[in-house]
Amino acid sequence: MQKAILLLLVFIFSQLSAQDYEFGDVSFKELKETKDDVFGEANAKLIYREIEFEFGKVLYVFERIKIYNKEGFNHAKWEINFDDVESLKAYTHNLENGQIVSVKVDKGSVFKEDVGNGVEISKISFPNVKEGSVLELKYKVRDIGLRSINTQATIPIKNLFVLLKNPYSYELKITENPLSKVDLKVNQKPYEIRYRGTNIKGIKEERFVENTDSYLGKLYIEQVVGKGKGKLDDWGDVAETYNDWLPFGQELKKNHFFRDDLRAFIDDSMSPMEKAKAVYYYLQERMQWNYNYSLGSENIRASYNDKKGSVSDINLTLTSMLRWVGLEANPLLLASVNRGYVLFPTVKGFNNTITALEIDDQIYYLDASSKYANFGEIRNAFINGNALIVYKDDTYKIVQTSPTKISKEFSIVSVDLDLENATAVGSLKSRYNDYSAYNFRGKYLLKSKDAYRDFLTEEHPKLTPSNIEFKDLSNGKKPVTISYNFSYKDCLEKIGDNIYVEPLLYFGMYENQFNETERLYPIDFRYPYSKTITININLPEGYKIDELPEPKKISLEENNASFSFNTTQVGSVLQISYQLDINYALVNAGYYDGYKQMFTEILKTSQSKIILSKK
Repeated sequence: MQKAILLLLVFIFSQLSAQDYEFGDVSFKELKETKDDVFGEANAKLIYREIEFEFGKVLYVFERIKIYNKEGFNHAKWEINFDDVESLKAYTHNLENGQIVSVKVDKGSVFKEDVGNGVEISKISFPNVKEGSVLELKYKVRDIGLRSINTQATIPIKNLFVLLKNPYSYELKITENPLSKVDLKVNQKPYEIRYRGTNIKGIKEERFVENTDSYLGKLYIEQVVGKGKGKLDDWGDVAETYNDWLPFGQELKKNHFFRDDLRAFIDDSMSPMEKAKAVYYYLQERMQWNYNYSLGSENIRASYNDKKGSVSDINLTLTSMLRWVGLEANPLLLASVNRGYVLFPTVKGFNNTITALEIDDQIYYLDASSKYANFGEIRNAFINGNALIVYKDDTYKIVQTSPTKISKEFSIVSVDLDLENATAVGSLKSRYNDYSAYNFRGKYLLKSKDAYRDFLTEEHPKLTPSNIEFKDLSNGKKPVTISYNFSYKDCLEKIGDNIYVEPLLYFGMYENQFNETERLYPIDFRYPYSKTITININLPEGYKIDELPEPKKISLEENNASFSFNTTQVGSVLQISYQLDINYALVNAGYYDGYKQMFTEILKTSQSKIILSKK
């Protein structure tokens, strides 16, 4: 009996390595299929994905894709995240008059695209795609060291096979994404690891998720480079590895080249915070970012003298400067949003170094490469889960990059109602603080006021803004102030002797973005914020208030968020007060229903009416 079980197990594991599909061998059954037996709602699926990878040598990929309907046509444009691709073959297969007709993808349908930071990818557009088509693609890439292999896609995968050759010879650390729901069967042998999966769901796209890839099924691959144990078993190994890395640890020790410059404006009478801000703003003003991301620096002195450099060039210099003036400053390793979250000890998972400053038990994240970031603000791309502070003695601290300080937005609006043209005519003045101001600068600092006007009219087609003015747009130390005049048509309706007016005008909600029945991932607001709007409506002569929307005050559990709405009449002016507070940047999916209910009430308020009647 035991022998029979053993033979059965051997047979099962042998099947884990079997290639069930041959390129070009597409069946009538696959072409005739109109929906999947498990994923009946899918517009397309990966019938088969096979990946074979030998670290540092060669990657082999074979994929077969089924297109069910027109909504699946967008999957006929495939991306390969490499530019140096060999042995590329791709076909579109269709069933025509009872025969299988195959069309080869020609060279004109394969092109390269620069996606920034010196990275190029290959894109393929399959020809002759129809409802029911089957697409095939295979290629090789040589001399490659992948950081990850996807075991999930945006569409379902019916059959997945991944073979990692000689992982132990290269001292590879293989980790499955702990945030994914993909269940893989694994078979390890002395010189290879095999993974097999069936009926893998496509990853769900959800709003308020900055990068869905953070939750994608994948195998993270990292060659161990740490000392000591020889394995990246804990964060101490990571800290030690970076401190021993010459472009990181050794560069931080350099401080002679900037001492005279700092002596010109730093003295012992200054408080630690005064010193920190003086050094930060000095370097921020002096240096120009060269648009390169980096972890280490070849020469921070050369970068300083040239007055330009990468993220790490500038911030390793900042860390060294702050240390020289006597402050507790250390490099902060983080991953930009497009890398996904850092979830376990890793060296290669990070791609940027900024500065962590500790004063009076408070940690400030500083990025002097960001030209208009205020003290303690980091760019949106760096707000991405865990980061690692590396101390001189190889100790470390894991910190969260999500901001905790609430950014405030204030708007005051004055409105007159033009009854003849069913239009609200008025003026607005807004002030954005902290991250609200920082993000506004990022969008419009290098653009004209016309760009902001275009944004307003695209978001609100019935709005016509004029006389747009910005104040302190280029001064990261101050809030951004915005003012303009406007007319907003079709916001009121006259029925008989009554007038019906939208209470929030174009500041209300058009749809509830919290409309999912099931939430899988945390809600990412990027930063906590408080939005306050006061609208003063001058009542038309000869009219009085007949009916007002009901006041509302909603607070979510554990102080997650709150919403309030109220109306007050002062003489001939109706004052409308709106306030929305989002108190946390990243919220667990378990609170989703509360947000859904709150935003449903905001939508109801936006769609309610003020009723005016003749006196």
